[in-house]
Amino acid sequence: MMNKAELRDHLKQLRQNLLDTERLKLSQQICHRLETIDWSEVRTLHCFEPIAKLNEVDIADFISDIQKQYPKIQIYTSRRNDNAWEVVSWMNHEIKPTLQFDAVIVPMLGFDTRLHRIGYGGGYYDKFLATQPQARKIGVCFEHNKVQHIPTEAHDLPLDLIV
Repeated sequence: MMNKAELRDHLKQLRQNLLDTERLKLSQQICHRLETIDWSEVRTLHCFEPIAKLNEVDIADFISDIQKQYPKIQIYTSRRNDNAWEVVSWMNHEIKPTLQFDAVIVPMLGFDTRLHRIGYGGGYYDKFLATQPQARKIGVCFEHNKVQHIPTEAHDLPLDLIV
């Protein structure tokens, strides 16, 4: 069985091997699945900003559609500023240091059937999700990065849903 570092390297390589056309096609399928979720009770949503050079799932279509269908949902993201992460408004980039979210959409390198995720190893989302116990935690990932088992530690929280 691979340790976390080996698993991360393996999953990064799998994702880097995706052609742009395939990544975009799969991202569109994931966006469509996200749109089938009932968002009517959500007032605050935290999403990640996809990093194209890392071949992350592109959720831009979902964000655009959710803004049209549910204009009352306030959308936020996390951005790195001077080596510190800050939560900012998706629309005007205004810093919002302490918010409780109804839903959080997180990126990941891989996942398992127990709804555990593995990220890049920096621990940002582990710490962030721990501050959001009431939020519905939704991970997005390409199906080919599903593995049998993600090694977990005490601070690793399972997600509520993986798309």
